[in-house]
Amino acid sequence: MKKVMILVIGLVIFTSCADSKKLMINGKETIVEPYGWANKDVKKVEGVKYQVCFGNVVWIVIGAETVIVPVWLTGWELLEPVSVE
Repeated sequence: MKKVMILVIGLVIFTSCADSKKLMINGKETIVEPYGWANKDVKKVEGVKYQVCFGNVVWIVIGAETVIVPVWLTGWELLEPVSVE
């Protein structure tokens, strides 16, 4: 069981769908990273529209028993940048 949990956690970390995006902010090309509740103060960029990454929500449901998977994905990879507001 322990090996299965390690495998699932590894898969989630390497296959989460939230991705960074290059956006033009104030005439300057900026790479905007996804964020969650744990790094909101550090990663969230004002003036950028974010949306929930559906693929990560699926992984959260699949990995719900492990506790680590939902915490990781909601804390650091839940919202991905879409466009400039």
